Amino acid sequence: MADGVSQTLPGNPCHIAWDRGRTQIWPLGAAIHHLTLSLADGREIAPLAEAPWHDDPTTTGDASIPAHLRHLGGEWPCVPFGRTEADPVAHGFGTDNLWRLVRAKPHETEWEIAYPTGHPIERLTRTVSGVPGQPAVAFTLSVAARQDCTLPVGLHPIVKLPEAGEESWIEADFSHGETFPVMFEKGVSRLAPRQRFDSLDALPLAAGGTTNLTRLCHEQTEEAFQIFGVAGSLRLVYPRQRYAVRLGWNAADFPTCLFWLSSDGRQHRPWSGRFRGLGVEPLAARFEEQDGTGTVAGGRTFRAGEIWTTSYSLMVETLAEERT
Repeated sequence: MADGVSQTLPGNPCHIAWDRGRTQIWPLGAAIHHLTLSLADGREIAPLAEAPWHDDPTTTGDASIPAHLRHLGGEWPCVPFGRTEADPVAHGFGTDNLWRLVRAKPHETEWEIAYPTGHPIERLTRTVSGVPGQPAVAFTLSVAARQDCTLPVGLHPIVKLPEAGEESWIEADFSHGETFPVMFEKGVSRLAPRQRFDSLDALPLAAGGTTNLTRLCHEQTEEAFQIFGVAGSLRLVYPRQRYAVRLGWNAADFPTCLFWLSSDGRQHRPWSGRFRGLGVEPLAARFEEQDGTGTVAGGRTFRAGEIWTTSYSLMVETLAEERT
C-alpha cells in the first residue's frame, strides 16, 4: 500500500523559521504550507493558497479522494507532472505519499522519498530553506533515475487570488502562450481551447473577445493556460495590498509555465465550489489534445543512474504604489 494514501493526516509537520519568514513542511508530498514572509515595512504576507477543508475530517479522512487534494495548498514538486503511463498518481508518486525527513536545521530541512521498484525514477530529494535577511524561501529538487525515460517534470506553487474588488496581474517575459487544448472544465471554463495568445492581458474567450487575469479571478471558473519561452522569472502583482510574489527558476530546466486558475468553479468533492487559488507551475512539458482530452506530452529525458538537480525560489516584494 502506498505510504501516504491510507493516511488521514499528512504526517507530523516540520517547522522552519528565519528572520524574515516561517513555514511548515508536511511529509505528504514534502509540501510547504502556511508560508509567512515578512516585508521590510513589518507586514507579514501569506502568499500561498490553502484549501478551506484542511480541518474537515470528513474530507481529510476520505480515502476515495487523492491525498494531495485532501490537503491541497502550498507548494510541492511533481515528478512526473500530470498523470502518465509511468505513474498512475496525478502529479507523481511523490505527491500522494509521505517523504522521510533526512536533515533538519532551524531554517532548513531536507527530505527524500524512494519510488516503487519498477518505476523509472528511483528517488527524489528536496531541500526547503529560509533565506536569511530576505522574505524568501529557496528550494532544490534532485531526481535520481532508475531507467532511461522521458517524463514531464514540474513545480506546483499555488498563490492566493486577489480579494474581492482587487486587481491583480502577471508580469512575465515569454514568446507566446496557448490555452488548454480542450475545454478545461466542461460547462464552467470560459477560455477558448487550442488558442494562441501573445499577451496575458488578452486571453481568448470561447464566447469571443478576450479577458485578463483580474476578470477571470472574480468569476466562478476553472482555467488552464500555458506560456512558452519563459525567462525563468515572473511576478504576481497585488497592487492594493502593495506586494508582489516573485517566482524564479532555471529556464533551461523548465522552459514553460502552466497557470491553473481555480475560482470556486469545481463543484464535486472535495472542491464543492470553495477553492480559490492560482497554480503557477514551471514545467518541462506541454499539453496536447488526445481522444478529446488534454494530455501532458514531452518532458525531460533522464538516463539510468543520472541524478538531476534543479533549484528555484519564491519571495515577496514590496510595491511602493499602484500601477496607473
